[in-house]
Amino acid sequence: IKRKLKEEQRKMKEERHQEYLKMLSEREEALDEADELEHLVTSRTESVNIDHPNHIVTVTTISDLDLSGARQLGLTTPMEKSDGSEENKAEEVVNKPVKTMPKKSRNPFLSEKISSLTATLHMHSRKKTKGKRLQRGQGPRKKIQKSSTGRTTKTQRRRLTGKIGHDQD
Repeated sequence: IKRKLKEEQRKMKEERHQEYLKMLSEREEALDEADELEHLVTSRTESVNIDHPNHIVTVTTISDLDLSGARQLGLTTPMEKSDGSEENKAEEVVNKPVKTMPKKSRNPFLSEKISSLTATLHMHSRKKTKGKRLQRGQGPRKKIQKSSTGRTTKTQRRRLTGKIGHDQD
């Protein structure tokens, strides 16, 4: 069971590492593409956040791009060229609050398997009980059955003494 648990944890760790490498390469590609568009940016809004192992924090960068090339032609603003409807759409996009995607679990089946393996491991590696109970051959998990008639033998009553308070916990 320990070996299976270690294997599952190793698989999860490997999977997370692969996702991290993939995300890192995507970020590098995005940075390269951003460098190509840098000269077209007219204004920029940024919010810097941090990515932690237990939760995901998004980084939001909103940039207004001049794709018409009006700045390169010497015009002061691209608004002179447009009729105004495009400006309103661009402002609506900028003014909308950015919705972040909720964090999805890595792999629910693997984590479920890990938790079940951990539970079985704890069940098998429980503490040994000491004392007279073990010598008499009673297991620590033996349930006391109440007889349906209501009469008990002397040995049953002796076994029940001191256990009433423990059952109420």
